Amino acid sequence: MGPGLRIDVAMPPPPSTRRVTPLAGWSVVAVFLLLGAALFATVWTTRSSVAGATTAVGRGEAIAIEQAVRADLASLEGPPIETDLADLLKEHADEGLRYIAMVEGRRDVVVLAAGTAVGEGPAEAIGVGRHPQEIDGRIRMQLRAVRRMKTGGRATRFVIEVEPIQAADLREAATRTLAIGVIAAAMLLAVGIFVIRLEGRRQDEERRRDQERRLASLGEMSAVLAHEIKNPLASLKGNAQLLMAMLPDGEKPRAKAARVVDEAVRLEKLTQDLLAFVRTGTIQRAAVDPVALAREVASECAAPAAVTIDATGAPTRWSLDAARIREVLVNLVDNALAAGAPVHVRVGRAQRRLRIDVEDRGPGVPADERDKIFEAFVTSKTHGTGLGLAVVRRVVELHGGTVVVMAGGGDGEQPGALFRVEIPEA
Repeated sequence: MGPGLRIDVAMPPPPSTRRVTPLAGWSVVAVFLLLGAALFATVWTTRSSVAGATTAVGRGEAIAIEQAVRADLASLEGPPIETDLADLLKEHADEGLRYIAMVEGRRDVVVLAAGTAVGEGPAEAIGVGRHPQEIDGRIRMQLRAVRRMKTGGRATRFVIEVEPIQAADLREAATRTLAIGVIAAAMLLAVGIFVIRLEGRRQDEERRRDQERRLASLGEMSAVLAHEIKNPLASLKGNAQLLMAMLPDGEKPRAKAARVVDEAVRLEKLTQDLLAFVRTGTIQRAAVDPVALAREVASECAAPAAVTIDATGAPTRWSLDAARIREVLVNLVDNALAAGAPVHVRVGRAQRRLRIDVEDRGPGVPADERDKIFEAFVTSKTHGTGLGLAVVRRVVELHGGTVVVMAGGGDGEQPGALFRVEIPEA
């Protein structure tokens, strides 16, 4: 640039530096998770305590019924008969009495009985210890301190089986409470997971908006710079070309003039990339043959023989902005050739989306860099603006589509990279 060239750039205001701290959102998530865990722990502890208490409640019910039955037997004038036992069973059935039997001998042979015992065998004998026994939800026990009764000269004893109704009700209530607590804890956990995902999306959206603000500010500045540089640069390049034409071949001054022309061309390309990147507005979609567009780009690239086109299953027409998609293909094919030939371009259909794959045989793109390469001014090339893939993503998104990069089908030190563009129907 000459000393007389002055560029006045109106710098846009800096983007907002406000950052939304994730602490508030994650603290809400932590509260939900802690509440769910505390609720589950509380309900489980309560249920365990109730389960332990039901045993004592059941024993208490059995003892109360045993005392009532013992008193009724003691009030009889002589040994009970079958109808007496049936009356006792009926009288105390609502309290939980399910079986009463008069047994004799060491083997507890049943003499008289009313109701059905748990596990009663064909030998009509029932085993009972000196202490209450829990058998299949019932409590089996002997009646204590009952007046000795004899039948046929043999001493008899009485055995009862009690179903602890209140304990069962208490156990069912505890189980229902546990189920409700588990459901509530699960709902809190689900809400926590939902809030986590919502918080993640909010942060992603905030980062995206912050990036858009930075890009918008950068785009405005770049547009102003490109516009101000464009005309003086064209004059500089033209005069340098005239100067180079006037100088004889093989002279150092001509080589220096050629160097000026090359640098002017490079700056011109940079301004064009900047203008392409900041260019906004609506796209002009029309029915286009995507295969013909890909073949046109391949034929015009630096090494057309190194590019193959696979059109298997490709649609004959698709609604595209031909000029903008051509720009996408040029960038992808040029990058692929620079990474490593041969380059394979596949045009096809994936459900209701147009799919274009551009695959190379270069070193590939590391997994941790696959998102960054689509950002503006990110490049691994020695000479490059880092705007090509940013323009690709912007054009594809204007079409409502997506562009991603993944590992190619190569192996060894040249796994390659595959750039996939998908554009839905208009």
